[in-house]
Amino acid sequence: MRKGFLAIVVGFILLACGDGNVVVQIDPDIQFEKDSIAIAEYLSMSGYSESEIGNTNNGIRYVILDSGSMESIDESDQVYFDYIGKTLGDTIFDTSIEQIGDSLKNYYDENPFVIDNDTVDVFTRTTYDPLFITYSSSGWSIPTGQGGYIPGFAEGMAATFKYLKVGGAVLIMIPSGQAYGTTGSGVFISPNTPIAFELMPVEVIKQ
Repeated sequence: MRKGFLAIVVGFILLACGDGNVVVQIDPDIQFEKDSIAIAEYLSMSGYSESEIGNTNNGIRYVILDSGSMESIDESDQVYFDYIGKTLGDTIFDTSIEQIGDSLKNYYDENPFVIDNDTVDVFTRTTYDPLFITYSSSGWSIPTGQGGYIPGFAEGMAATFKYLKVGGAVLIMIPSGQAYGTTGSGVFISPNTPIAFELMPVEVIKQ
């Protein structure tokens, strides 16, 4: 189990940057506790009960939204699945679903996102392809790190897809340390931000 809110004052280290801004570095255990609280609040506000929520060793939480009723996923199967990436405020930052992506583009065309008086392109995806991964006897073989998926994405899939058939869906919530960490990503994922993914298997190719 992770540590509690011990030595909170020590956990915050202020580092002055060259541009005069201040970067707040938070002790990883304290940040994990903050993320866990934020995720628990999100789940509670979304109406999920404790009995519906799963949890991995690294604090990734998940809810099986729909177990699906079509093809099952077995060892060596190749699986296509769609996804929606979002903040805990339900702001979508990425998706493989064209209809959703086009709606986001239209929205931001009509409501430009402005930072420091400059308009910023916040959703630039031009192609929409489901992710393609093979399921093996040891679980999902998902690369992480540079050029791969964030660790929490891979772990969340490994923990949940055994419960799903095609047509199903799972919601995975990822603490910031297993997501984009202290750097964040893009406009919507600031440093130390927990995120969520909805994952839906849409096709299985049997081997």
